[in-house]
Amino acid sequence: MPILLHDGLRIDYADAGQGPPVLLLHSSVSGNRQWRKLIGLLERRFRVIAPNLRGYGGTTPWRGERAQTMADAARVALELVDALALDGPLRIVGHSFGGAVALWTAHVLGARVSHLALYEPMLPGLLPAHGRFTAARETGALYADVKHLGAAGDWMALGRRFTDYFNGDGAWDASPPERRQLIADLLPPNPHEWDACIAPLRADALHGIRARGLLMRGGATRPALTEMAALLHERFAHWQLADLPGCGHMAPLTHADAVNRLVHEFLGADERADPTRKTETAAAWA
Repeated sequence: MPILLHDGLRIDYADAGQGPPVLLLHSSVSGNRQWRKLIGLLERRFRVIAPNLRGYGGTTPWRGERAQTMADAARVALELVDALALDGPLRIVGHSFGGAVALWTAHVLGARVSHLALYEPMLPGLLPAHGRFTAARETGALYADVKHLGAAGDWMALGRRFTDYFNGDGAWDASPPERRQLIADLLPPNPHEWDACIAPLRADALHGIRARGLLMRGGATRPALTEMAALLHERFAHWQLADLPGCGHMAPLTHADAVNRLVHEFLGADERADPTRKTETAAAWA
């Protein structure tokens, strides 16, 4: 993969296809390889850029001298946009923490971003800021475990907590040993990502976003994740909301074909399409 070096930051990224630019931002405990199927689908029409975020692949990890912020996390995306002269209209796709990074990137770039396709953006800081205190306790308990187990370097125990929360109870025990080890190896950036996304944030602070939006959520996800998506849809009520029955938080991996079809259709949609269309049930894609 190509490497970008700028101002002490090393970013490795995939770059495929030709056409209008699309930026793909992966979830925590993953990497840009999660987008292989989507890249294969999009590169026929678009130039697809898929970086590894901080601490994944060959991209510079967060050093931890202070708590990471969303502005810090979005620097990978913003540096690529400038260095590769992705002048727009830019389309951005994000999943989980990558969805949060996508939102912050669009907040900074404003009208340069034309489309945002997001699967359950991970912004738990929205919950207390909007009075969703039950959901905030749910994510706060997970954050406390992430910080405690991460500080202890107990990546296997954190792997269990992370996997069972985002993939469903019992998912860790059902995983083969090699999968557990892979998850443990990918976890070190996660405590820093939590520092960034759990900071209290009101949805109206994401001003400047002018993009059309596709907000996707699973029907079998955790309540706090559903609440985050609901708050974003309240803020961006003109965005299309797609519910995927039977899907959990990791649907871009576990139900990639369903998610990818929705994303592909949205990114190529006619700009003159009715912007008031708000809600779609995605059962047909499952």
